Amino acid sequence: MSDAPSPAKRQRRTTASLTALRHLAREAAEAGEPMREIARRLDLPWSTLTKWAREDGFRHKDIAARQAAAAKAQDEADHIRQQAELAARRTILRDEEDEEESDEPFTPRSQTDEEITLARARVGALLEAGYIPEAEQDMRAARRLTSLQSFAAPVRAATEAATQQMRQAQMNAALYRAALQVCACWEEGDTPPDHLPWVVSATFQKRLAMAREVVLAVDPDDEGSDQELTELLLQLAAMGWFRNFHPLLRQAITTLTLQGHHALAEKVGGFLKAEEAALPKLIEWCHANGYGYYGEV
Repeated sequence: MSDAPSPAKRQRRTTASLTALRHLAREAAEAGEPMREIARRLDLPWSTLTKWAREDGFRHKDIAARQAAAAKAQDEADHIRQQAELAARRTILRDEEDEEESDEPFTPRSQTDEEITLARARVGALLEAGYIPEAEQDMRAARRLTSLQSFAAPVRAATEAATQQMRQAQMNAALYRAALQVCACWEEGDTPPDHLPWVVSATFQKRLAMAREVVLAVDPDDEGSDQELTELLLQLAAMGWFRNFHPLLRQAITTLTLQGHHALAEKVGGFLKAEEAALPKLIEWCHANGYGYYGEV
C-alpha cells in the first residue's frame, strides 16, 4: 500500500451551520464581494454557492436588477416628495396671505412648524402613491420633529416671550428717544424714559402734525407718502432740527403768506402761541427727569 496521504474530506456541516453560511454568503454578495472570493472564504463548494445564489436571488444579475429597481423607486418617491412639498408650500403661502389680510393678529409660522407640515404632506403623498416603506421612513422623521418640538415648547415659549418683550422695549426706547428729539429735550448720551408723560406725547404729536402740514403746503409737488415724510422729520429731529422749530415756523408763516396760504399761516401762528403757553410744563418735566430743553424759550 502507498504511504501517500489521502485527500482530506470536507466535513459534513450541520443544518444550522449551513443556514448561517447561506446568510453570510448572501450578505457578502449584496455588499459587492465576488462570488469566487465568497466560496473561498467560506470554504463552500462552487456548486453549492451558485445554487444558493440562484434560489435566494443574490446572483450578480439579481442584485443589479434589485438595485436598479430600488434606484427607480427612490427617484419616483423623491419626485412625489418634491411635488407634495411644492403643493404644501403653496398652501402655507396662501394661508399666510389670508392671515395677513384678516383683522386677527398675524403670527408668523416657525421654521419647525413648516418642516412638520412639509413632512406630513410627504407622508400623505407617499401613502397615496403606494410607497409604504418610504412613507414610514418619512413618518418617523416627522415624529422626531414633533417630539422635539413638544419637548422644547416650554423653553421656546419663554424664550419667544422674552424676545418679544426685548423687541418691544427696544421699539419703545426708539420711540421715546424720537419724541424727546422732536420736543427738543434730547442730548446725546441721554437715556430714554420708561414711559412718555402726556405733556411730552402731546407736544411730540402736535409738532409732527404741524411740520407735515407746513411742508406739504410749501412743497405741494412732494410725492412722498405721509409715512415717508414722518420718517424724514424724525431723521431731522435726530440731527437737532426741532431745536430751531419756532424760528423755522415763523419763517414758514412768511412763506405761507406769500404763497397765499393765509389760513394755514394763521394756524401756525396760533400753534406758536399754544406752544409758548405749554412750554413751562414741558420744561418742568424735563428738569425733573434729568433732561434739558434745548429749543427756543
